[in-house]
Amino acid sequence: MAKSQEDFFRELLADFKVEASEHQEAITKGMLQLEKQPSKSDYQLIVETTFRELHSLKGASRAVNQTDIEKLCQSMEGVFHQLKDGKASLTPQLFELLFKGVDVLNGLLSVDGPNANPNSGSNLSQLIKAIDYQLIASKIEQPAFVVEQPAFVVEQPALVIEQAAFVVEPPVYVVEQPAFVVENSSPLVIEPEIYKEIEQVPITLSVNEPVAVDLYQPRETVRIATSKLNRLLMQAEEFNTAKATLSYLTQEIQRINHPGLLVLQRDLDRFNHSVGRMVDDMLFDIKSTLLFPFSSLTDIVPKIARDLGKEFGKQINISIKGAETEIDRRILEELKDPLIHLIRNCIDHGIEKPEIRLKNGKSAAGLLEIVILQESGRKVEVILQDDGMGINRERLKESALKNSIVTREALALMSDKELLSLIFRSGISTSPMITDLSGRGLGMAIVAGKVDGLGGSITVESVSGKGTKFVISLPLTLSTFRGIVVKVCNQSFVVPTTAVERAIRINTKEIKYVESKPFLFYNGENIALVNLADALQVSGQRNKQTAFNQLSVLIISLGYRKIGCAVDEVLGEQEGIVKDLGPQLVHVRNIAGATVLGNGQVIPILYIPDLIDSAINAQSTTNTFEQDNGKEESIQAQQRILIAEDSITSRALLRNILESSGYFVKTAIDGLEAFQILQSDQFDLVVSDVEMPGMNGFELTAKIKSDSRFGQIPVILVTSLSSDFDKQRGLEAGANAYIIKSNFEQSNLVETIQRLI
Repeated sequence: MAKSQEDFFRELLADFKVEASEHQEAITKGMLQLEKQPSKSDYQLIVETTFRELHSLKGASRAVNQTDIEKLCQSMEGVFHQLKDGKASLTPQLFELLFKGVDVLNGLLSVDGPNANPNSGSNLSQLIKAIDYQLIASKIEQPAFVVEQPAFVVEQPALVIEQAAFVVEPPVYVVEQPAFVVENSSPLVIEPEIYKEIEQVPITLSVNEPVAVDLYQPRETVRIATSKLNRLLMQAEEFNTAKATLSYLTQEIQRINHPGLLVLQRDLDRFNHSVGRMVDDMLFDIKSTLLFPFSSLTDIVPKIARDLGKEFGKQINISIKGAETEIDRRILEELKDPLIHLIRNCIDHGIEKPEIRLKNGKSAAGLLEIVILQESGRKVEVILQDDGMGINRERLKESALKNSIVTREALALMSDKELLSLIFRSGISTSPMITDLSGRGLGMAIVAGKVDGLGGSITVESVSGKGTKFVISLPLTLSTFRGIVVKVCNQSFVVPTTAVERAIRINTKEIKYVESKPFLFYNGENIALVNLADALQVSGQRNKQTAFNQLSVLIISLGYRKIGCAVDEVLGEQEGIVKDLGPQLVHVRNIAGATVLGNGQVIPILYIPDLIDSAINAQSTTNTFEQDNGKEESIQAQQRILIAEDSITSRALLRNILESSGYFVKTAIDGLEAFQILQSDQFDLVVSDVEMPGMNGFELTAKIKSDSRFGQIPVILVTSLSSDFDKQRGLEAGANAYIIKSNFEQSNLVETIQRLI
């Protein structure tokens, strides 16, 4: 074949793939609608349209020499021809074989090149013969129709030729059928599942449309290769760099502040604003050409649910709403695998078997609901929920501890939302056994990674015995990147805006310590705190002004996972496009890519899933937030500490340790005496036991923190109470640190005090 002919055939095959996928989707939808046992009029319409889709796909496949597809379509078309004429009925066995045919068609269409498919050959031939065999078994005797046939021939001479061609084939086929039965008696024994009666699991598709969906009206569209649109979009996105450069130059001219440049500054600022708006509008319009309805993705859901329901012996009702909502085609392509995994997860883990549901007072069939909502602005929300058993929290905790994802102490401090978010961590699974669908603890982590990579977020809610709901928030298009530019150790980094919950400034005295690990109490939550420089393992001179008493902190979240990252400086928000680092740097941890500032500086963009993991690991080894306020390293004698401890031995030990470190120490035998001493003397810090007569340590801490005179005095609880509940009580009371006596070390106490005063 000449080169030009090869190119033409390749282009023709690409066009065929697009057309064939549309036919295949319509065939699948028609099959699912027929399984719902529609009314007689709807039944006829569905059979007719499905027959036409098969006929069209057969003709198209013949044109590009896809003989395997052509043969299978011809066999399935024969079934629908008989159904259309009322000569056959849809038996359960025939239904199952037709669905197998749909699966094989899907596989054939996903392979490049003519007939290059593992299903071709003997397996495909056997499936076709099985379909033909079951068609014979489903035939309906209609002598009245045979009598009327001559009248039909007379009235429709144009159709006689075609009809005769079809009429001739059955006698030939009938003659060959005994040979098939004999020759294939062995394969029938070897693979009886093709012929045996399979229990039907009802699938209900609830959509905001009538059963006979009008899928076949012509659309006012022009077919164009998406690769061309993608190239056009990439070129248009480069205008963002030009927009950023223009904005930077405008600001630089404004800084000059020369009287003779006032008119130029005003005109340039107006031009900058106009160009920025035009670039934004152009990008949005170009991206809108890549918008596809969610139905192109959700149409596969009923088939997936049907297959999984049969495999697990579960009855599944499907409800899909908002499928007409449009979103970037590139997002749909990336969302396909996460959505399929979530569906499998809901059916495998969530929805119970019919007998269990009936026992628990539920309907026998479980409900899997998908709702797509377009939020205000340019966001789309995908809600997927089931009415199953919910997430088993005890198994979740066991899996997290077994795989060393979290410690028991950290687990105790987690809210229910934080606990549920652990399912998105690699290695976490609530499945009691490993199957081909679940149990390895990888799927949900991959789902979260995919969603995050699209600039979205995923959360989960679950009520025991009631069900589980996943909420995926996505951008309408793969929008221009926006990020917060920060500086640590004289190096700049960009944190994606979608991951930054809040940028705040805190006083170092607000930091609390649990077993020497720093935490920040913010918005009702205890959030682990770490220097971004430590998480990224970068070194250099820190910003002394930031380190003095104040810290700039970004609250970064991924789902319900949150971390507080202290930075030297927040430089502002940056808009631009993400540049790939190339194959040489594809595996650099914590880095997702790079962007170019208006002044031409290239700075790295942080990858949030890696960053949170790195921050947690850094927190486990880095416990200090140095306060460089000009103090000498030695502890001055005037720093005064009050100890509240009812045990004489412990009181003497603590006094000896602290006095040896250069502190002035005063002691009290319980909390009540300690508070009385506080009112008559001044102290820089209080060290208290918890279990004491009169007033315990929790009560003393709460009383100190609630009094405006003493609220700024740090409190360290040193106690034998090591339960997670007691630690939480200590933090809620206002303690700045909680040290367990069984793990007590002299240096640990002194280091904690040095951080706090």
